[in-house]
Amino acid sequence: MTTQNGIEREVVLQREVPFARELVWKAMTIPEHQNRWWGPDGFTNENVTMDFRVGGAWTFDMVGPDGTRYPNHSVFTEITPPSRLVFDHGDGQRVWFVSTITLETTPNGTLITLRHMFPSKESRDEVVEKYGAIEGGKQHLAKLEAYLRENLS
Repeated sequence: MTTQNGIEREVVLQREVPFARELVWKAMTIPEHQNRWWGPDGFTNENVTMDFRVGGAWTFDMVGPDGTRYPNHSVFTEITPPSRLVFDHGDGQRVWFVSTITLETTPNGTLITLRHMFPSKESRDEVVEKYGAIEGGKQHLAKLEAYLRENLS
């Protein structure tokens, strides 16, 4: 059960895709696939390393359309194939939020739910307002669906 305080601190995005959960999991967790769609429109990833295990780190530079580099550093805290992935996400200096990705089988494919829990309402609001986190997240999931359709189905 999420408390009202929790709701104020989180961003939740969902998208149902017409693909099997195992295929979605593969696209999300294998770097050769993930690096081809991860991030909002116009962004690419460079210098990627992924130690895909609980306690392992995933690092990359997300490069924006204008060339701005955004260092990303995550540590996996839970891996439950093919349904749940949890990691602390930040820049290597601090954790910005805890990300929980769940994949649920539906009659039409898979429901993807991204939950980002921030340390405070203020930090959540900053990411939403300053960086367009909600729109960026929608683009991110749309890119995943397009990648699945074009490359893995």
